[in-house]
Amino acid sequence: MTRVLVVGGTGLAGRAVTSEAIARGHDVVVASRRVPDDDSEQYVDGAVYETADIVSGNGLEAVLDGVDVLVDTTNGSGRTAAHVFAHGSQNLLHTAARFGVHQAVLLSIVNVDRSTYAYYRAKAAQERVYRESPLNTRILRTTQFHDFVSAIFARGTAAVVPAPTKTSFQPIAVSDVARLLVDAAEGQGEADSTLTVGGPKVETARALAEQWKAATGARGAIVPVRLGGALGSFLRAGENLIPGNALPGIDYGTWLSSNAA
Repeated sequence: MTRVLVVGGTGLAGRAVTSEAIARGHDVVVASRRVPDDDSEQYVDGAVYETADIVSGNGLEAVLDGVDVLVDTTNGSGRTAAHVFAHGSQNLLHTAARFGVHQAVLLSIVNVDRSTYAYYRAKAAQERVYRESPLNTRILRTTQFHDFVSAIFARGTAAVVPAPTKTSFQPIAVSDVARLLVDAAEGQGEADSTLTVGGPKVETARALAEQWKAATGARGAIVPVRLGGALGSFLRAGENLIPGNALPGIDYGTWLSSNAA
């Protein structure tokens, strides 16, 4: 039985990876700054939860002892992202190497190195840390989750459903991403490689908003909005898409039928 450490395992992607790894019979440890209650939606039955902070290093040695492979699904926001993705990853990987961990898997974003958006710059820096580490590393770059796209529409009001102009998405199900991450943790694919995948369909933001509105029963009018800044430029340029690497998984409409509520 492989002992898998999921870092950031209480987040959306981390929970899906934890569930997938447990279903395959792995011994799973989740490292998080806070251990969730066993009745929380962040808790996955069958996992062992340990407190650790990759930025400060507190608890890292304890959670890495005896681990065979680590899967990094950490997230960050605002000014903390750079510390989590770069400094935190260095702490994590250096400690992992000292404790004899030989494999690491990182979740990242399609074309993350082609944007000046601060969050993406931090993720690109995290990728560099992994590539330069002594561990055998597999990086999985994906398009935006279905949940991310839905969150854009949900930011509107009762009267308005915002749909970014001149923007398309290729949304992917987090469960499909989790499957690929655990495949990588099990050694599939070449070591020190990057796999890039997208969801099964490329659709305009308006078409996706129409599906979201129908599935949720929202009554607001779909209103075109122009996303500003580096992220908006990245999306309008289509850099978030990888149509040639579409994964035949759960499309947005199918996902909505189970998750719209």
